[in-house]
Amino acid sequence: MPYYTQVTPACGLSLGQEFLQEPYQKSIFYVYGRVPYGEEEVPPSIQEPFQTVRPPPPPPIFGSFSSSTCSFQSSISQEDAKPPYHPDTELKKVSRSLLRLQKYSLILGFVSINAGFIWALWNYHHYWYIFLPFLAANTFCQVIFAISNTIAATFTTLRRKLGFKKDVVPENPEKFVMVLPCYNEDRQEVETSLNSLINQQNIDEHPRLIMVIVDGNAKAPGEEVSTQDFLLNDMFAGGERIEFQNGYSARDGFFMPVTIQQGKYRGVPYIIIGKKHNQGKRDSLCFVRSFLWHYKNRSADISTMFNPDLFDYMGSILTDNGLDTIDYLCGMDGDTVFDDDCVYELIKALRRGGPDVVGVCGAVLVKFDEKPWGWWNLLQNTEYNLTQGLRREFQSRVSGKVNCLPGCCQLIRVQDATFGDAVLRERFGHVPKPNDTMTQQIMGVYSEDSIHASIIFSRHPKSQTRQALRARAYTTAPQSWSVYLSQRKRWALGSKSNEFVMVFRPGIIWVERLCSFITVTTWWLGPFVVAAMFGFAIALVRQGKKIFENHIMIGLMSVLAFRYLYSLLIVTWFPHNRIARIRFLVGFFIYLTCSPFMNVVVTIYALLHCDEFSWGKTRASVGDENGAGGHGALPDPEQAAKEKFKEKMPPV
Repeated sequence: MPYYTQVTPACGLSLGQEFLQEPYQKSIFYVYGRVPYGEEEVPPSIQEPFQTVRPPPPPPIFGSFSSSTCSFQSSISQEDAKPPYHPDTELKKVSRSLLRLQKYSLILGFVSINAGFIWALWNYHHYWYIFLPFLAANTFCQVIFAISNTIAATFTTLRRKLGFKKDVVPENPEKFVMVLPCYNEDRQEVETSLNSLINQQNIDEHPRLIMVIVDGNAKAPGEEVSTQDFLLNDMFAGGERIEFQNGYSARDGFFMPVTIQQGKYRGVPYIIIGKKHNQGKRDSLCFVRSFLWHYKNRSADISTMFNPDLFDYMGSILTDNGLDTIDYLCGMDGDTVFDDDCVYELIKALRRGGPDVVGVCGAVLVKFDEKPWGWWNLLQNTEYNLTQGLRREFQSRVSGKVNCLPGCCQLIRVQDATFGDAVLRERFGHVPKPNDTMTQQIMGVYSEDSIHASIIFSRHPKSQTRQALRARAYTTAPQSWSVYLSQRKRWALGSKSNEFVMVFRPGIIWVERLCSFITVTTWWLGPFVVAAMFGFAIALVRQGKKIFENHIMIGLMSVLAFRYLYSLLIVTWFPHNRIARIRFLVGFFIYLTCSPFMNVVVTIYALLHCDEFSWGKTRASVGDENGAGGHGALPDPEQAAKEKFKEKMPPV
């Protein structure tokens, strides 16, 4: 027989006043208790809030027994009340299962398609022309890039020589902020990067400020304290410091405690933003870029990610240093070094492009400090030269859509098309849901620079980007096979996912849409392309001179030779000095012999680990005291919640 107990809610509790207001305070709740239904028409009153009335137990069914004959005692205890499962844990398991299913589907498709093409080519090699579109599409694209670059460069040079195109210098020099994101860099790296910003030439008339944002409290190998600690307490010691327990709303939805320190470093004003928890580089970029846009726009009566006190404090620092508005954001990385005229060349390229050009990137090269002739350095430096000297140069000179502005060397206009909430918060800063597809998960973690550019092109089709090859920046290359695979996995998955999405994004011009489709297809058919190369080599050995009697084959070989000849001639105009040219030539022959096979290995490795979203920096990290998965990776929600709820977070 069911029972009930009368419960009246308590009044006057501060945490429940929002919900326990009239008429709900007079409600009576009935729950299972000890009084049978129907024995009382009106439940007994309760004198105290939340006090449960316990009426006498019902009489025994089999008559009356004395306490001596009916006594019973036990030593059991009741278990704690707990749900049958933990929703967050189960959701994470389901998410992992979905990602694993997608990974195995990708691997199955990759193996099946390449195996099918290789089998068909082996058995039906007499119909080789059927496979030509898959094998030669990328080569034909690169030949078109080379011819277009040559014509465009010649035309532009003649216009400047004849005086038809001149540089326009504004009356009021542009004002900009130089942003340096840090995570686990050591003292020497950060100091070298900062000094390269301070030593920039030909920009003395530009009001500027250095903004350093540190993501968490990770240590570099060999350092006794974290990067944030030695920046605040050593390298920038003596500045004015203030802490905000609620600084801004981070990507994980929690309020982020932030330490702000301001002062001057070698005569240049600076702001250090120290984040207590690691939320990744994209979170740091959203903070800085959104702040600059709302500051320039003088946003009012709108909801933002920022604590108003923090926003006002940082805005006051800018105005006190003569930056009443911000025209540009200059971005670099904590392990990057600029040439002395790098920023000036970026500004000059942005001026030449006109108002439609919203961003410019520089030439990214490898630092040869420790290993001047290291194998990894030579290979990566040559790959940088070929990528920037061919397709990216075509995008800069012809299509006007450079689809990646590397974060280590970029200059971006502060405007709605680049840093507005529709671009930055809704799209660029979007956090993937647990049930999102593999592509969405990858784009939420990797390749933030190319994804940002593609979002700009989609939402603002008239916007353009450029490349300034004279603005040189030097960065670190991986020095081991494991680190190389980790880096290339991120690049392959991030860039190819973005290229795949660009095929279908609205607002993308047809040239870039077609190039993206060819790039993704060629990458996916990497093993088939390598097998075709071996097949061609075998046919060349067997047939000898007879193979050159086929005029179509001669034409195809001529196209291929032109592509590699142009790539080799990059040595005449891209490398800036003699030693750089020699390094390019040595690296070029390493690239020719190794890159086809290394690309296949990287593709296979990327697919095998495509459901593992960890950053795996170029340098090892000792760890983050508030660990959240590495710089760039999304943090573990449970770990983040445990860390952030240790202290009471104030409301916005």
